[in-house]
Amino acid sequence: LAFDPYKQMQRRIEMLESNGHSADKIEFIVKGGTWNSYPLKYQYWFILESFKACNNLKRRKLKSTIKQFNNLTIEDLEKELNDEQLYNEVSNHRMIGLTLETRPDAITPESIKHMRNQGCTRIELGLQAPDDKILKLVKREHTVQQFKDAMLMLRNAGFKVDLHFMPGLPGSTPEHDVEMYKSLFTDPGFKPDMIKIYPCTVIKSSPLYLWFESGKYKTYSDKELFDALIQMKVATPRYCRISRLIRDIPTDEIEGGNTITNLREYLQKEMKNCGLKCKCLRCREIGHQNTLALNQLSTKAPKLFVDEYETTGGTEYFLSYEDEDRSIVYGFLRLRLPNQKLGTLNSEPRTAFIRELHVYGELVSIGKNKKSASQHKGLGKKLVKEAEKIAKQNKFQKVTVISGVGVKDYYRKLVYKKDNTYMSKNL
Repeated sequence: LAFDPYKQMQRRIEMLESNGHSADKIEFIVKGGTWNSYPLKYQYWFILESFKACNNLKRRKLKSTIKQFNNLTIEDLEKELNDEQLYNEVSNHRMIGLTLETRPDAITPESIKHMRNQGCTRIELGLQAPDDKILKLVKREHTVQQFKDAMLMLRNAGFKVDLHFMPGLPGSTPEHDVEMYKSLFTDPGFKPDMIKIYPCTVIKSSPLYLWFESGKYKTYSDKELFDALIQMKVATPRYCRISRLIRDIPTDEIEGGNTITNLREYLQKEMKNCGLKCKCLRCREIGHQNTLALNQLSTKAPKLFVDEYETTGGTEYFLSYEDEDRSIVYGFLRLRLPNQKLGTLNSEPRTAFIRELHVYGELVSIGKNKKSASQHKGLGKKLVKEAEKIAKQNKFQKVTVISGVGVKDYYRKLVYKKDNTYMSKNL
């Protein structure tokens, strides 16, 4: 309780606004550790305090509930959180997405229920390597099958999944790393929406340092690592976003492994010299393009593309508005059509899931518009209509959105209604 999420959230918003940034759309990411290992009461309190900070900044100045924590029950916290979430739907600082980080073996129907109650829309899930021998060697204490089981449960609940992959672990080789990485996009049990690639590094405080010192473990040479990473980038499909390519560890603490802090930029230059190109979402999103590309939206209408791929338990559709050669992405939507009904009642309609809707580009405040920006141009609405059309063509009677709390008002305008912690529409 010495860590005050209320104060941190408020200070962060105040800092952004003082620097001229709009903070009315907040993507909240809770980093590090296994979220579900915290006591459930603490989880609800932490998220409640974060929502209160968003709501209270321009509404009323309330103190956080640190002093009252011991006297509160989980039911008290759930009720208060629900009240704050209702206000946040129309507040000046809306939480449009909540990401929590956890482990595959911490994913259960019960933990999923609580994370949805808390407003979570995306999960960061640590796999590290799709190889049970490596996982056992590095004492991850979960199996590849447990990860696949977790992926299925999360997808069936509508979540987006950001997978963590770590090349250079003990027991692997550069060749095996590339082989494992490619399997993430051929095995239907994986196929993540996003991926973070963390090359393994050695620091003194880790048990791996003892292996490194004794010669039991050796890091890859720079060439081995960079060649492997380039092959991974080339193998990444259009629907996946490589969120990160390095772990933030101070260079002076690294005893072995990569020390290049701008690794992504370095690899992009190397790939360009070799005539190679990464097709991942991050490399193609409009915000990372040059000025000419940013102006194309006002002169040439983007084209709709639909990519279909199979995953365990259902079919995924990646709908995107891009330029003609698919080098610039303006917006996208992830639609899941489950193979079977997810409910237990035969009377329940077949339900399709919109797992993510995102329009890239310069952040435009709620209710505002800007000629040179790709947001607020109706692309999101068009993508939702296309998703509904695909769902209807496949005999689905209902579309459900795993909406962030602060985006529910947007879906109301598209005739979606609250459905427990989701937003739904009958087709």
